[in-house]
Amino acid sequence: MAKLDIHRNKIVIVGPPNVGKSTLFNKFSRAYSVVSNYAQTTTESHRKESSFAGGIFEIIDTPGLFSLAAGSTDETVTTGIIINEHPELVLFCGDATNLKRSLVLLAQVLEMQIPTTFCLNKIDEAGRKGISVNQKALEAEVKIPTVLTAAIHGVGLRELEDAVKATVEGISSAGYAPHIEDALKSLRASFPVGNMPAKGILILLLMDDAVANVAVGSRYGNDIMGKAAEIRHKLYQKYSQAGVRQSVFNSREAWADSVVAKTTVKVPLDSKSIGYHMARLSRQPLTGIPILMGVLWLTFYGVGTISAKLAALLDTWIFIPAVKFASGYIANQLLNDFLFGNFGVLTMGVINAIGTVVPILLVFFIIVNFLEEVGYLPNLSVLVNRVMVPFGLSGKAVLPMVLGFGCNTMATVATRMLETKKERVIASFLIALGFPCAVQLGVLFAILSTAPFSALLIVIFAVVATQVVVGVLLNRMIPTKRPADFILELPTFAKPHWRNIAIKTYFRIKWFLAEVLPLFVFASVFMFVLDKVGTLLAIERLLRPMVTGFLSLPDKVTEVFILVLARREIGAVFFKNMVDGGLLDYSQTVVGLVVITLFIPCVSNTMVMVRELGVRWAVSINTAIIVIAIAVGGIVNYGIRLF
Repeated sequence: MAKLDIHRNKIVIVGPPNVGKSTLFNKFSRAYSVVSNYAQTTTESHRKESSFAGGIFEIIDTPGLFSLAAGSTDETVTTGIIINEHPELVLFCGDATNLKRSLVLLAQVLEMQIPTTFCLNKIDEAGRKGISVNQKALEAEVKIPTVLTAAIHGVGLRELEDAVKATVEGISSAGYAPHIEDALKSLRASFPVGNMPAKGILILLLMDDAVANVAVGSRYGNDIMGKAAEIRHKLYQKYSQAGVRQSVFNSREAWADSVVAKTTVKVPLDSKSIGYHMARLSRQPLTGIPILMGVLWLTFYGVGTISAKLAALLDTWIFIPAVKFASGYIANQLLNDFLFGNFGVLTMGVINAIGTVVPILLVFFIIVNFLEEVGYLPNLSVLVNRVMVPFGLSGKAVLPMVLGFGCNTMATVATRMLETKKERVIASFLIALGFPCAVQLGVLFAILSTAPFSALLIVIFAVVATQVVVGVLLNRMIPTKRPADFILELPTFAKPHWRNIAIKTYFRIKWFLAEVLPLFVFASVFMFVLDKVGTLLAIERLLRPMVTGFLSLPDKVTEVFILVLARREIGAVFFKNMVDGGLLDYSQTVVGLVVITLFIPCVSNTMVMVRELGVRWAVSINTAIIVIAIAVGGIVNYGIRLF
């Protein structure tokens, strides 16, 4: 067997969800991909060129998957990289606590005939569960270099890097039923001698996999695809597509069972771990709902109180004295207004972003990252699974929705983990409609923490009721071919790694400063120009019947709506400044919060919608959201004033 040429350039990390692929990527690429204690954190590939195993590689982190016959959009990303990009090496990351599942997928990867190294991760967790894996026996069975690791602690990584240097092309070990082997033989005969796809691709053709069909069709042409379709049709006539898939899976499962039996010993433990019991309590309604309420209270208190104190300290010690000092040295009034006025680049742009938003993000991300680290979010999805059914969704949709409280754009990308187009459309619509991103949510909490408790109740009720009505209507309006399945691996609660929490918080705040801070500056310049040329006043007059009439808000709130069109959080921060300045009464504060919470998503989220769902759905969703936000705001306005 020929050894790997370490000077080639692509290594792709592949494996089931939640096995540590992103941890390996971070360690070996010296870059950063989000790591969490739940499945499908990664929904698109991450790449970084780095020196590794004595060569220079483009290291690729991929979404987790259970089968190369992709069932969801994020899984097609991984399958597409393996088939279309022809990586020189696969670093297969498996889970020592669930070796059988990993081996079923490994069998498919080996059939792609790409040099492969087997990293069996989480060996420390396996030991705590009484599972012992014989590394030498496992390596002899899978016939590729195999290393046992605990990547989160750095255990085995040096040995893994050495093993990559000795990587060899995988050998298919699973034997298939006679009718599958006969169909594969017929498929091979359809291709030119010496220019034949790997066995794994031929099996995907038999399964009518979309990614394989496109790849093979573009490379070999319609004649061969026609022959493949004919062979597949004859096979399905006798055994059905489901029967073929089941037969292939059974063969791989039998091989995996055989390997596990020869390489693994499990010692029964007397009781489950504390983490297991805590996770179970978090998803049982009787205990899970109070836990959820506690989490929400902690978030509300942290963002509304702690971050407000941090912001006040920054204002008192740094920003107010600095602005007072600097503005006194600038005599030119126009330049003074440009830098320090109501729409000043420094006051509205830089200081708003750093002084108001960063303290909010710091507290919010620490809490969210802690919940990700311990594994709370997937267990929460089980708790709310039944609640999601009337919306045409499964509890699995909770994961992208929770991510929506961090960033709507990334949450929309994360809907790839949902299996049907209907689920992705509904989840994307609801995320854009009523899930404020981290900055906006933090600002809203900061406003509501100083308002009467009734304001919080009205805003939450209006937003949640709107989500419920819209979700139910979408479920009924959008046709479905099959119900959504809810299959999700549930981790036990794990001890949080505070270093991971700190790193994730750092990178997320860094992302905000790199991506959003310039937008704050741009928004301040844009509003300054609109104000000075008189366009802002003209827009306020044009929208006055809606803003001051239907919504009973001051003309100045029009500026908030303009800013929200660029970025929701910018408009939210400007709205907070109006509340803090006493420009809004109780009713106007509540109505304004409802409208900007439900209002149109930011430009970046809209662009992602176009990419993920298409132009027609993106335009329809945005148009509907504008109408819904204004209509609900008007209803809340008249409702408050009636009572």
